[in-house]
Amino acid sequence: MAKDKYATCRLYGQPLKEDASGNLFVEAGEKTHSWRIGKHTKGKLIGPGQVFLTEQNQKILLVETAPLAFKDRHDYQPMGRFTKDLLPLVDKKEK
Repeated sequence: MAKDKYATCRLYGQPLKEDASGNLFVEAGEKTHSWRIGKHTKGKLIGPGQVFLTEQNQKILLVETAPLAFKDRHDYQPMGRFTKDLLPLVDKKEK
């Protein structure tokens, strides 16, 4: 990889809400949105179930990742930083 390039990845996630006890959850009917890893992204990608922060510090539950060509990176909003927090994924078929 050229020194002016960086690893890219497309991230699909759902915004998280926090209840009165501080537990994080995805609100029923919440849509999935996409982001990408940016040049200044902090933290390490673990995988689905990981919580990450947007550039506006909104907590997002990572549900899926996909490859993203470096040349296509500007088609998606960069995310801010990965956390070490992990949450169980809920299978939508179970609902």
